[in-house]
Amino acid sequence: MKYPGYDSYTILLSEGDWFPFRIHNLVHLQDDAWYYILEDVNGLKHFMPAEFYEFYNMKPGDEIICKIDKINCTGRIFLEPKHPIYIEGEKYSFDILFMPGQNNKNMILVKDYFGNGIEVPGWGIEKIATINNNKVNCIVKSIRKGKPILEIFNYYS
Repeated sequence: MKYPGYDSYTILLSEGDWFPFRIHNLVHLQDDAWYYILEDVNGLKHFMPAEFYEFYNMKPGDEIICKIDKINCTGRIFLEPKHPIYIEGEKYSFDILFMPGQNNKNMILVKDYFGNGIEVPGWGIEKIATINNNKVNCIVKSIRKGKPILEIFNYYS
C-alpha cells in the first residue's frame, strides 16, 4: 500500500521501503505509554511506541532510518526503525537458553544481543549441525517491534 500524505506530496511512502525520519519528541500519553513522534520526509508526523525500542538509544533531534512496515486501511503507518545490531537476511550466532525436551514446544529459545528471549522454530533440530557450544546459527528473517524474527540456518541444507 502507498501513502501520499494528506495532500499531493512528492514522496510516496510505500510498504517495505526505508526512509529517514527525524525524532521530533518523546511523549507520555493518556494510555500510560511513551511514544516517539517522528517526522517523515513530507513533514508529516507519526507516532511510534517507545517501549519496543528502549535499547536503541534514540532521542529527540536524532535522524533515524525506518522501514514502512505496514500501512493499514485507515492510512496509519507502522514503522520499524533500523535495528542497531541485526540486519534482515544476515546470519548470526545466538546463545541457546532452552532446547526441545526442556519445554513442551518444538521451539528453541535463544538470547539476542540485548538479552531478550527469542523463540525460534526448531523443526528437525536433531538434524541440525549448527549447534555448537550451546549456540545456534540463525538467519534474521525480519525485525518486528525491535526483536528479530529468526530461522535456524543449517549450513548443510
